[in-house]
Amino acid sequence: MKIAVISDTHDNRDNIIKVISIINERNVNAVIHCGDYVAPFVKGWFDKLGDSIKKNFYGVFGNNDGDRVFLMQNLGQICEFAQNGNELILELGGKKIFASHMPKQETLEALAHSGKFDIILSGHTHSLVINKYENGVLVVNPGEVCGYLTGKSTFVIIDTDKMEAETIEL
Repeated sequence: MKIAVISDTHDNRDNIIKVISIINERNVNAVIHCGDYVAPFVKGWFDKLGDSIKKNFYGVFGNNDGDRVFLMQNLGQICEFAQNGNELILELGGKKIFASHMPKQETLEALAHSGKFDIILSGHTHSLVINKYENGVLVVNPGEVCGYLTGKSTFVIIDTDKMEAETIEL
């Protein structure tokens, strides 16, 4: 299974549309957004995801997602948000996945060593991180789609069969 992991889109319309185009072209099976969509009107851009992908579109909120109620009402029509909005736990492609926008580094390491998850995802820092622990756990921060802080717009596609993460830079 191929899972696109995106984060920190921050209303960057052009980059969001580019990312969605790549996701559709690459036959990705699911999308996980690690927060900071920002405004509820982003639904119009995420609506361009293929219909089968929209059925497997998951997300958590970030610290810049101000109108969470309207995000849930609007974007929530195509994105399944974590029940509490902050921590997503699900299974895809036979892998147990944890996602949160801004967990502490100590939390990421504890989760990686716990043996409870195969893939651990985060956002917030806008810095790309792909780390495979000795126990096989994959820890990923896809960087930033918006490109505002680093000057690089990145996201990651994880192949759950190979447990490998590919960085895509716009």
